[in-house]
Amino acid sequence: MNGRTLFVVLLGLVVPFAGGNAQQDWDAVEIQVTPLRGGVEMVSAAGGNMAVFHGVDGVLVVAADYAELSERILSTVGELAAENPSIRYLVNTHWHFDHTSGNENFVRAGATLISHEGVERLLANDQVMAALGGREVAAAPESARPTVTFNDRMNLAFNGELIHLVHMPDANTDGDIIVHFRDADVVHMGDLFFNGMYPYIDVDNGGNLPGMVRAVEDVLAHSRESTLFIPGHGPLADRGDLQAYADMLSSVRDRVEALIEAGRSREEVIAEKPTANYDPVWGPAGGGFMEPDRWVGLVYDGMVGRSQG
Repeated sequence: MNGRTLFVVLLGLVVPFAGGNAQQDWDAVEIQVTPLRGGVEMVSAAGGNMAVFHGVDGVLVVAADYAELSERILSTVGELAAENPSIRYLVNTHWHFDHTSGNENFVRAGATLISHEGVERLLANDQVMAALGGREVAAAPESARPTVTFNDRMNLAFNGELIHLVHMPDANTDGDIIVHFRDADVVHMGDLFFNGMYPYIDVDNGGNLPGMVRAVEDVLAHSRESTLFIPGHGPLADRGDLQAYADMLSSVRDRVEALIEAGRSREEVIAEKPTANYDPVWGPAGGGFMEPDRWVGLVYDGMVGRSQG
């Protein structure tokens, strides 16, 4: 089962967009490791894709997946990092529970937790995700919240590598960052990038499609033909994959924007089917998880909210 298929299956069990939660068989979750280069590996389990960067100084991990899988993930990290298995840093790319609920277990294992300051703010308070049917997310305990935060960008020298952490405002959320491993030429995109599927946009917390487009285009402008991209969800990507995603996002943005400017209501925009030609590839028919009408509704909400904010 590949990472994309696994994510779609687990999303239906763990993060249903309509209805209640079903019990997840955590023992059945497959932990997959994709070796990249320069000491960077992509690790995929039930939540968002992780990056594991290991070397003589120890280990830096990007994203924490679900707490129920921490023991197995930490064991996998230890096997990868034979030269020095000490977990020094954990980076949160954004606040969503499928990327952060394992935070506390990584901190207990020795990690210093780093994020954008907006992530700490969101994790410190109870959240209600209206776009997920009013899903309630309890505040994280203090021990599971970042202790090192930044506003715009941060550089970290580690294992002989320079790692750039860059804030991408008002995109998937208002606290997204990318993590760029400069010498390895690998970028972890967090949930700015759902490879091969319509992305979830957290309109309750600053997310909007124009911001997503701006962030992805900015990354493309500063990347190379050889750059590898770890998406928040979906398989490992190259520049062509990210460009196709950017093209789809910008096209949908332009179509919905034109309908909004023409005075169409939310229901009318959805009825216009502005994603119809993309649905066979990016919607459930192509292996995605977001129903087109629901996604267009999110796009509309984010764009209208942005213009009124």
